[in-house]
Formats: sequence, C-alpha cells, structure tokens
Amino acid sequence: MLVISVNAYAQSTPPNDYKQVGAAKLRVLWFDIYDAELSSPDGRFSRIKGPLMLKLTYLRDIKKQKLLEETANQLRLIEPSVVQVWLRQLERIWPEINRGDRLAFLLDPEGFGHFYFNEQYVGTINDARFGPAFISIWLGQNSDYPDLARKLRGES
Repeated sequence: MLVISVNAYAQSTPPNDYKQVGAAKLRVLWFDIYDAELSSPDGRFSRIKGPLMLKLTYLRDIKKQKLLEETANQLRLIEPSVVQVWLRQLERIWPEINRGDRLAFLLDPEGFGHFYFNEQYVGTINDARFGPAFISIWLGQNSDYPDLARKLRGES
C-alpha cells in the first residue's frame, strides 16, 4: 500500500538549501547513464542517515521497468518479499525517464524516502527500512560502483 507522507520532509519541491557533499558521473562501459550529486544540510557525510539528498540527472532515456529491475537487483540482499512491496510502490511513483530528467531522493531522519521528479514531489515510501537500503545503492561500502560511492561521500 502506497502511503503519501505528510511529514515536514515531503514538501512540494526538494530542499534547496542543502550543500553538496560530492558528485560523480555513472558510466557503464562507454555509456553515460547519469550525473549524481549528494547533498546534506551541512555539506558533510558521516553515515547513511538522513537528512541526505541524492539527485540523479539522467543522460539517456531509461524505461521505468528497467529502472525497477535494476533497483531490485541492487536490493538483492534484502528479504525478497519486502523488496516486492517496495517495487510495487515505486512503480506507482516513478515516471518514465527521458534524457535531462532529474530524479531526486530525500532520506529523512526517520528513514523514510521521498522522491522528486524534475523538482516536483511525486511520492514517499513510508517504511523506515527502505530509505537507508535504497540510498546504500549509491553510498554503501558494498556498492556495485565503489568509485562513484567514494566520490558521492566526498572521499575523493
């Protein structure tokens, strides 16, 4: 069941006063996929705990189904039945992605995840397990893209 949050972090537009922690480009083989930027209220990253804002600016078109499949693959260490619930919710929130679109994810201090598409609020996953698991795709020590993770965390 998709629940749209009414908490202070679910604003109509993402916070614009956060400071950049790090930035990187995801390139797979010779394809540029997206530019990523991590920000926080003070411009620092110490651990996977909100508030944190991850913004992805897509450099190519991506079908929603492909985005969902890749997300499922990245969340492979989470209980499959939980991931399926999250994916059904994400399917209702996420749009098709076209080159130049921006998808932002705000992890709030309670662990809830809020999504913005082209600077407009599109939905929240109100499961405190989701937010940290989702943002760990990019920031976790076991990320599939360790160089990207280090750059986003401001380590290089």
